[in-house]
Amino acid sequence: MPLGRSALAAALAICACALLTGCSSVSHVIADTWPRALGGLPEGVPPRPENPPAYSAIFDRPPPRDSTKMTKEERAKLEADLKAGRSENITQAGEVKSQSPNVLPPIH
Repeated sequence: MPLGRSALAAALAICACALLTGCSSVSHVIADTWPRALGGLPEGVPPRPENPPAYSAIFDRPPPRDSTKMTKEERAKLEADLKAGRSENITQAGEVKSQSPNVLPPIH
């Protein structure tokens, strides 16, 4: 008979879980008002906003791009800026690499 009771308890637990999934729309009420020991929010949590933010407009199309081509001068300036940035990064990486053996403790 113990097998029958445990099977009944398992079936009741599954039914309770299935019924409680419908409560997700009101779970914030329980979490906001119940004490922490019963599954509520911990102390010091900021209150929920009165009006939740609107959903993102995922189906709205972005504005059209500017399809004008770069001039030769603009392209040359951009390439020069990229080269300067790369050389600066290489210089900084070399400095960090040369300092790291002196700064970091040995790993044991």
